[in-house]
Amino acid sequence: MVFHNGVVLTIENGEVASAIAVKGEHILAVGGDEEILAYAGSGTTLIDLGGRTLMPGFVDPHNAWLRLTWRHDFETGQEKLLSYGITAAGETFADQGFVQDMLAFDQRGYLRVRVSLYLVHVDNCGRIWGDWYWPNYPVSREPGAMLQVPGIKLFEDGGSCNLPALSYKYTQGGYGDLYFEVDELAPMIIQAQERGYQVAIHSVGDRAVEASLDAIEVALAGGPNTYRHRIEHNCVVRPDMLARFGEVDAVGILFASYPTCDANSMSATIPDEALDWSWPWPSLLDTSPDAHFAWHSDAPNSWIDDPDPMTHLHGFVTRREVNEDGSVCQPPDWVADDVLSVEEALPMMTIEAAYALHRDDEIGSLKAGKLADLIILSDNPLEVDPDALLDIQVLMTMVGGNVEYCESGSAALCP
Repeated sequence: MVFHNGVVLTIENGEVASAIAVKGEHILAVGGDEEILAYAGSGTTLIDLGGRTLMPGFVDPHNAWLRLTWRHDFETGQEKLLSYGITAAGETFADQGFVQDMLAFDQRGYLRVRVSLYLVHVDNCGRIWGDWYWPNYPVSREPGAMLQVPGIKLFEDGGSCNLPALSYKYTQGGYGDLYFEVDELAPMIIQAQERGYQVAIHSVGDRAVEASLDAIEVALAGGPNTYRHRIEHNCVVRPDMLARFGEVDAVGILFASYPTCDANSMSATIPDEALDWSWPWPSLLDTSPDAHFAWHSDAPNSWIDDPDPMTHLHGFVTRREVNEDGSVCQPPDWVADDVLSVEEALPMMTIEAAYALHRDDEIGSLKAGKLADLIILSDNPLEVDPDALLDIQVLMTMVGGNVEYCESGSAALCP
């Protein structure tokens, strides 16, 4: 099939094309209309994009959406992700029951979204579950697979249970809950990487982020981070820690949407000098330009229960938040200066997120040989007003060359 007469955001060094050819599960070619239409033969399906935007499917490397719907209506959960243009997701709290059911779903051909499972080693309250996953669920990264097991999950501080570990004191007293010192955390990472697992470490507060960076550095012993060990959330990062991501080569997983409506009440509990430590994404990207940073929805979570990438992209570039009643909360100055551009954010939601899942050689950008995981949008996110990002709809979602979602009224775009 050939899609032509459109705006094709390849996420390959900012390159924009107008057409793409797909054969089977893979992309055959990307380029201009004349070049790509030359691939068409008598059996080719031609899809006129009519100027619409086509781009890689969104990759959400950290959420719990499918787990939320797992025992109730798994198919509805998948359909929701596909309607949002999410073609791959990392489920970062996989216990034995969930893993077994995902394996069964995969064997029966039920998976329509690519899923990466992170097996729980330490839970959100800091309890060590042990090596229940080894050797029952070894690392699996089969090319083209709908289900992969790239790594394990560790919690280094509180958040959903207990408190994030901070270097400044909470108003109620104490500095939060750090679960492991570096000399305790590093051996866990070493043991995991000896078995080939990537490690994803929940670290909200700056003390937890620092301990995770130090422990990863110890585990890697000066070598490159070929395991792609990840640090999840990174909500509070001190200025002296910004360059450490690049030095350690740790993958940083970052929130896009900010709880702006609560920002003023939150600021009352944070020392003035520490306000800029929260979500300092522009400084983080500037200070560690060679490091890898990806978004995550973490949906459902305490302030945003929707994984819609457009909501999160809007949060990245405006720091505004829309209330349930439709009113808009404007960010205070210490939040408003931490915005990214759409050009900076889209790679974090596609190719960099794929990197975090060990899948960037297959998905996350559009070029010949990659899997045909792509979406068609009602408008171009690079060109609309930032607030209009919330109005962009996904018209078609394709996974591995198969149309898995088609918006009502968009049948002509859904081969």
